[in-house]
This record gives sequence, structure tokens and C-alpha cells, in this order.
Amino acid sequence: MSWTPVIRVSTLAAALIGVIGCGGPSPVKVSGKVTLNGQAIEGISVQFVPVASDGKNAIGSTKADGSFDLTTIENKDGALPGDYKVVLTYVPPVETGASDSTSVMKQVIDTQKQAKKKPKHVIPSEYTSVTTTKLTQKVPTDGPVNIDIK
Repeated sequence: MSWTPVIRVSTLAAALIGVIGCGGPSPVKVSGKVTLNGQAIEGISVQFVPVASDGKNAIGSTKADGSFDLTTIENKDGALPGDYKVVLTYVPPVETGASDSTSVMKQVIDTQKQAKKKPKHVIPSEYTSVTTTKLTQKVPTDGPVNIDIK
């Protein structure tokens, strides 16, 4: 019995899989704005956590005007299609101007001290955990994602 036909079939099947591809859906651009009582806030981590267990998280960070762009695989590529819970957390800015290890260590210590102070923005705790957030979003969206928390 010759194994040649089996090898050819296996090779053909592998080639077809390579041509057809087995990657899933591509991310969809998602951008928006986060406001607290109507005011844009900077330094908010916006995390889209998929409701389906086979999804992938998407994350972004708000700029001074409250705007954000989500990233799943590549920078600002968006989020995969699906339903998400939205988690918001305040992340104090960290300066990155230091070039030597002593300066970097000083900045880390200063940042830790600042973290013990009252944060600039207080996000209500219900939005800071995937188990308690009431914010949801479907991707693709029908426009920018505007999130105003109170």
C-alpha cells in the first residue's frame, strides 16, 4: 500500500486551510469620549470586556478631551464584533522624561506617593469592575461611544 495519495491529500488540505485562513473576524474601529458629570476627563482606562468567553478584551485611554480609541491586537485597531461590558478606571499620568535610572526611580517613588493622595477623578466603584459595571456596548457601533458617568 502506498502512502503517497494520503500525503498529497494532507498537503492539499493544509494548502486550502492556508488560503482560506482560519483567523476570526477583524477588529472594528471604536472611538468615543468619556465624561464625568458632563466634563471630559483625562487618564481613564476604558476596557471593553467581551460577554462571550471566546472574545478578546479591547482597551484604550482617554486624552485631555476625554476621547479614546480602542486597541485589541494592533494600536488603535478597535474591538472585535460582539457584546461587551465596559469597565472604567482612573490611571494617574506617569511622566517619562527621565533618562537615567536614578531619575526613573525618583519618578516611580513620586508616582507612588501621588497614588496615596486623593485621585484627580473619582470613578464610581460600580464602573470599575467587570462584575459590577452596568455599562454595555455592542460592536460594531452606530457611531462614537459616548459614556457619561455621574
